[in-house]
Amino acid sequence: MKVLVVGLVKNNQLKRLQKEGKKRGHVVDGCYASDLIIYSDNHEFSPILKGKDLKSYDLIYFWAVGKRRWEWYVAALYLSKNSKKVIVNKKVVDSDYKMYLTSAIDYLRQYENNLPFPKSAIIFSKNSIEEVIERFNFPLIVKPSEGRQGKDVNLVNSRKELIQIVDNLLKDVPSVVIREFIPNDGDIRIFTIGYKAIAAMKRIPKKGDFRSNISQGGKGEIYEIYKYPDIKYMSEYLSELTRTEIAGVDIIINKETGKPYILEINPGPQFTGMEYYTKKNIALEIIKYFEKLTKKTKI
Repeated sequence: MKVLVVGLVKNNQLKRLQKEGKKRGHVVDGCYASDLIIYSDNHEFSPILKGKDLKSYDLIYFWAVGKRRWEWYVAALYLSKNSKKVIVNKKVVDSDYKMYLTSAIDYLRQYENNLPFPKSAIIFSKNSIEEVIERFNFPLIVKPSEGRQGKDVNLVNSRKELIQIVDNLLKDVPSVVIREFIPNDGDIRIFTIGYKAIAAMKRIPKKGDFRSNISQGGKGEIYEIYKYPDIKYMSEYLSELTRTEIAGVDIIINKETGKPYILEINPGPQFTGMEYYTKKNIALEIIKYFEKLTKKTKI
């Protein structure tokens, strides 16, 4: 089996996948999202990858494509239809999600299926704040609509501060999310593969911070997901609902009411921290899942 991971190059996660893949007789390559070229004329449409033969891969895993996502999604759609390439995550080529790959579609799916999540609003201009502000109470969470491992996530305590932060964020991103703040003592990251929860950890913010991300100084501890069937079900159902085969599902529990809420589902989750805290070989589980999809097992 030959696997391409889009968005991972010279990264510890890619090294882990390459190591576990090599043990089982597979090749795992990574590329930058910017390595894509799309050539087209009246006789040909060809997604091309700089320095690599794109057609030689059995499976393409979209880890992170950033602002090049639309071109990559078109390339994936073409390769899936015409070269029978296996694409992960399925939402990229799923007819229910085609051209709607934003946090808005995830909110719609959660709403339609009665999954609890914090009150949220996606806005594209600071002028839109007044249309929704009366629906919220301070403090609020304000963040880019596309996750950045906890970067640029703000806890906002006033209308004036909200306008200023939204204005600053929109200089760099197309949209932001205003979200209800849920009192908590950390969040839970559940790692799902093939719509099954295989590991989980609780992430606890460092002192004086509200963000639980490990990359922002939070610490982790193992979370025995099988002891919490409601949390397990919620994460698995959401990953299947959104066709996100490899996912990091973030759930927060209101420390005052005990009610769980879905924060987000990440289609390109970090897993080296999960491996460290849970002692679970996530890279091997991903490789095994790729084997299952391509029907190419260990040689």
